[in-house]
Amino acid sequence: MSAILAVLGIIWGGYIVQPQWFDDGPYEFDQQYETLAECQIAKSGTDDICVGEQPSKRFKITDNVEAEVASSKLDFTQCDYWAGCYYKE
Repeated sequence: MSAILAVLGIIWGGYIVQPQWFDDGPYEFDQQYETLAECQIAKSGTDDICVGEQPSKRFKITDNVEAEVASSKLDFTQCDYWAGCYYKE
């Protein structure tokens, strides 16, 4: 039990100290800087991340907007595949 608590404590402590390790948001390239310090100054106050030492690239977080799925009726027909085939109307 103490081993489980120790592992959970390490993970929780890591999240408190370095929350960006646990961030898996959608990022896209924004701009490139000569040094890491320039990138960190430019990203201050935002959720952007800097990657690399020299040159350093800044990635900004994008909106998590899902595309709408267009649905229509599917017609089942027999075919060679064992599960059957569906054709979109």
